[in-house]
Amino acid sequence: MGGLDDEIRAARARADSWVSADQRRAEREQSEAAEIQRLLAEAVERLRPYGSEVFVQVKPALFRGEYTANGRRLRQVARQRCWKLSRLSGRRRGEDGELEEDWMESPILLLEDGTAARFWLDNDISPQREGEYVSSYTPDPLTEGSFLDTSNSDLPSQLKRRLGEAIVSYERAGS
Repeated sequence: MGGLDDEIRAARARADSWVSADQRRAEREQSEAAEIQRLLAEAVERLRPYGSEVFVQVKPALFRGEYTANGRRLRQVARQRCWKLSRLSGRRRGEDGELEEDWMESPILLLEDGTAARFWLDNDISPQREGEYVSSYTPDPLTEGSFLDTSNSDLPSQLKRRLGEAIVSYERAGS
Protein backbone atom coordinates (compact mmCIF):
# COMPACT_ATOMS: atom_id res chain seq x y z
CA MET A 1 0.00 0.00 0.00
CA GLY A 2 2.91 2.35 0.61
CA GLY A 3 3.54 2.53 -3.14
CA LEU A 4 0.10 4.01 -3.78
CA ASP A 5 0.53 6.51 -0.95
CA ASP A 6 3.78 7.67 -2.57
CA GLU A 7 2.04 8.18 -5.91
CA ILE A 8 -0.82 10.09 -4.29
CA ARG A 9 1.67 12.41 -2.52
CA ALA A 10 3.54 12.94 -5.80
CA ALA A 11 0.27 13.67 -7.68
CA ARG A 12 -0.71 16.18 -4.97
CA ALA A 13 2.67 17.87 -5.20
CA ARG A 14 2.37 18.13 -9.01
CA ALA A 15 -1.16 19.53 -8.74
CA ASP A 16 0.00 22.05 -6.12
CA SER A 17 2.88 23.18 -8.35
CA TRP A 18 0.50 23.69 -11.30
CA VAL A 19 -1.85 25.78 -9.15
CA SER A 20 1.11 27.76 -7.85
CA ALA A 21 2.42 28.37 -11.39
CA ASP A 22 -1.04 29.52 -12.54
CA GLN A 23 -1.26 31.89 -9.56
CA ARG A 24 2.21 33.33 -10.28
CA ARG A 25 1.29 33.83 -13.95
CA ALA A 26 -1.99 35.56 -13.03
CA GLU A 27 -0.17 37.82 -10.54
CA ARG A 28 2.48 38.70 -13.16
CA GLU A 29 -0.20 39.50 -15.77
CA GLN A 30 -2.09 41.65 -13.26
CA SER A 31 1.10 43.50 -12.32
CA GLU A 32 1.98 44.09 -16.01
CA ALA A 33 -1.53 45.38 -16.76
CA ALA A 34 -1.30 47.82 -13.84
CA GLU A 35 2.14 49.01 -15.00
CA ILE A 36 0.86 49.48 -18.57
CA GLN A 37 -2.11 51.56 -17.36
CA ARG A 38 0.22 53.69 -15.23
CA LEU A 39 2.58 54.25 -18.18
CA LEU A 40 -0.29 55.18 -20.51
CA ALA A 41 -1.78 57.65 -18.00
CA GLU A 42 1.62 59.30 -17.47
CA ALA A 43 2.22 59.51 -21.23
CA VAL A 44 -1.16 61.20 -21.81
CA GLU A 45 -0.26 63.87 -19.25
CA ARG A 46 3.17 64.45 -20.83
CA LEU A 47 1.73 64.54 -24.37
CA ARG A 48 -1.29 66.71 -23.58
CA PRO A 49 0.43 70.00 -24.61
CA TYR A 50 1.44 68.55 -27.98
CA GLY A 51 -0.29 67.37 -31.12
CA SER A 52 -3.72 68.06 -32.54
CA GLU A 53 -4.60 64.70 -34.07
CA VAL A 54 -7.92 63.05 -33.37
CA PHE A 55 -9.26 59.53 -33.60
CA VAL A 56 -12.81 59.21 -34.94
CA GLN A 57 -14.79 56.00 -34.49
CA VAL A 58 -17.58 55.65 -37.07
CA LYS A 59 -20.51 53.28 -37.53
CA PRO A 60 -22.97 52.79 -40.41
CA ALA A 61 -25.69 55.42 -40.69
CA LEU A 62 -29.06 54.97 -42.37
CA PHE A 63 -29.66 58.40 -43.86
CA ARG A 64 -27.04 61.00 -43.17
CA GLY A 65 -23.44 60.51 -42.31
CA GLU A 66 -20.44 62.76 -41.85
CA TYR A 67 -18.31 60.26 -43.80
CA THR A 68 -18.73 57.86 -46.71
CA ALA A 69 -16.81 54.73 -47.68
CA ASN A 70 -17.60 52.34 -50.55
CA GLY A 71 -21.03 53.89 -50.91
CA ARG A 72 -21.76 53.42 -47.20
CA ARG A 73 -22.73 56.34 -45.02
CA LEU A 74 -20.96 56.54 -41.71
CA ARG A 75 -21.68 58.62 -38.64
CA GLN A 76 -19.30 59.61 -35.91
CA VAL A 77 -19.88 57.77 -32.64
CA ALA A 78 -16.72 58.79 -30.75
CA ARG A 79 -14.00 61.40 -31.12
CA GLN A 80 -10.87 61.79 -29.01
CA ARG A 81 -7.50 63.46 -29.17
CA CYS A 82 -4.76 60.98 -29.90
CA TRP A 83 -1.03 60.59 -30.41
CA LYS A 84 0.65 58.18 -32.82
CA LEU A 85 3.01 55.73 -31.12
CA SER A 86 3.85 53.64 -34.15
CA ARG A 87 3.07 53.72 -37.86
CA LEU A 88 2.04 50.32 -39.14
CA SER A 89 0.07 48.82 -41.98
CA GLY A 90 -1.08 45.32 -42.71
CA ARG A 91 -3.93 43.03 -43.55
CA ARG A 92 -6.61 42.84 -40.90
CA ARG A 93 -8.19 39.59 -39.79
CA GLY A 94 -11.92 39.62 -40.38
CA GLU A 95 -14.60 38.30 -38.05
CA ASP A 96 -14.11 34.85 -39.58
CA GLY A 97 -10.36 34.90 -38.78
CA GLU A 98 -9.35 35.14 -42.43
CA LEU A 99 -6.98 37.85 -43.65
CA GLU A 100 -8.72 40.58 -45.61
CA GLU A 101 -7.50 41.32 -49.13
CA ASP A 102 -6.71 45.01 -48.76
CA TRP A 103 -3.73 46.42 -46.91
CA MET A 104 -4.73 49.04 -44.40
CA GLU A 105 -2.93 51.68 -42.41
CA SER A 106 -3.07 50.50 -38.80
CA PRO A 107 -1.13 52.79 -36.47
CA ILE A 108 -0.80 52.25 -32.77
CA LEU A 109 -2.49 55.24 -31.18
CA LEU A 110 -2.69 56.48 -27.62
CA LEU A 111 -6.08 58.04 -26.97
CA GLU A 112 -6.71 60.83 -24.49
CA ASP A 113 -8.67 58.45 -22.25
CA GLY A 114 -5.49 56.38 -21.75
CA THR A 115 -6.40 53.63 -24.21
CA ALA A 116 -3.69 52.39 -26.56
CA ALA A 117 -4.33 49.92 -29.36
CA ARG A 118 -3.70 49.14 -33.02
CA PHE A 119 -6.41 50.96 -34.97
CA TRP A 120 -7.38 49.79 -38.46
CA LEU A 121 -8.16 52.83 -40.61
CA ASP A 122 -10.68 52.73 -43.42
CA ASN A 123 -8.82 53.22 -46.72
CA ASP A 124 -11.66 54.87 -48.58
CA ILE A 125 -13.17 57.28 -46.04
CA SER A 126 -14.33 60.54 -47.51
CA PRO A 127 -13.80 63.31 -46.64
CA GLN A 128 -10.19 62.76 -45.64
CA ARG A 129 -9.27 65.39 -43.07
CA GLU A 130 -5.70 66.19 -42.07
CA GLY A 131 -4.85 64.94 -38.60
CA GLU A 132 -7.82 62.56 -38.36
CA TYR A 133 -7.63 58.81 -37.99
CA VAL A 134 -11.03 57.37 -38.96
CA SER A 135 -12.04 53.78 -38.34
CA SER A 136 -15.18 51.68 -38.47
CA TYR A 137 -13.29 48.63 -37.13
CA THR A 138 -12.75 47.36 -33.60
CA PRO A 139 -9.14 48.04 -32.60
CA ASP A 140 -6.71 45.25 -31.75
CA PRO A 141 -5.41 45.30 -28.18
CA LEU A 142 -1.70 45.71 -27.56
CA THR A 143 0.29 42.49 -27.38
CA GLU A 144 3.95 41.57 -27.13
CA GLY A 145 4.12 41.58 -30.96
CA SER A 146 2.37 44.93 -31.47
CA PHE A 147 5.57 46.94 -31.89
CA LEU A 148 7.32 44.31 -34.03
CA ASP A 149 10.29 44.39 -31.65
CA THR A 150 11.58 40.83 -31.81
CA SER A 151 14.50 41.51 -29.47
CA ASN A 152 12.21 42.07 -26.48
CA SER A 153 8.97 40.22 -25.78
CA ASP A 154 8.18 42.17 -22.60
CA LEU A 155 5.19 44.40 -23.44
CA PRO A 156 5.71 46.95 -20.63
CA SER A 157 9.34 47.49 -21.71
CA GLN A 158 8.40 47.79 -25.38
CA LEU A 159 5.61 50.21 -24.53
CA LYS A 160 7.84 52.31 -22.29
CA ARG A 161 10.41 52.63 -25.07
CA ARG A 162 7.77 53.53 -27.67
CA LEU A 163 6.12 56.07 -25.35
CA GLY A 164 9.49 57.70 -24.67
CA GLU A 165 10.18 57.98 -28.41
CA ALA A 166 6.73 59.43 -29.06
CA ILE A 167 7.06 62.02 -26.30
CA VAL A 168 10.43 63.20 -27.62
CA SER A 169 9.07 63.29 -31.19
CA TYR A 170 6.06 65.41 -30.20
CA GLU A 171 8.21 67.69 -28.01
CA ARG A 172 10.61 68.33 -30.87
CA ALA A 173 7.79 68.96 -33.32
CA GLY A 174 6.48 71.48 -30.81
CA SER A 175 2.84 71.14 -31.74
